[in-house]
Amino acid sequence: MRLALFATVLALTAACSPVNPISETEKTDIDCLASKTVIAITEAIRDGTANGASAEDLAAIPDAKIAEARTRLKAKYAKLMDDAFLEYDINHRLQKIETALRDPDEDPEAVEIMTETLQLGETCHFGDQG
Repeated sequence: MRLALFATVLALTAACSPVNPISETEKTDIDCLASKTVIAITEAIRDGTANGASAEDLAAIPDAKIAEARTRLKAKYAKLMDDAFLEYDINHRLQKIETALRDPDEDPEAVEIMTETLQLGETCHFGDQG
């Protein structure tokens, strides 16, 4: 009985222990890929708008670009957590850029994230370390 109780407590302790499923290298790569994807999305929407693309076509751009990024990510990292983090990172950066463009004085953090995203997306290389 004590052995079963000990095993149960041990299993619960292990299950509740904090786990960092994404290494710093993965996070750096995901931030890079997210920034590059955000730039690709904004450029594709800008180009599509300039070329008279329909609202439906413009609305499909983010999903298509995120799918491309997921494919690149899965080629290097196959963990589900990486995929979820990538999507969150892209959407978070897009939201902050939208906020920064709408009213830069309202949210200085959004302006900082926008600047960081644009700089990172232009200078990083997905898969590099550092």
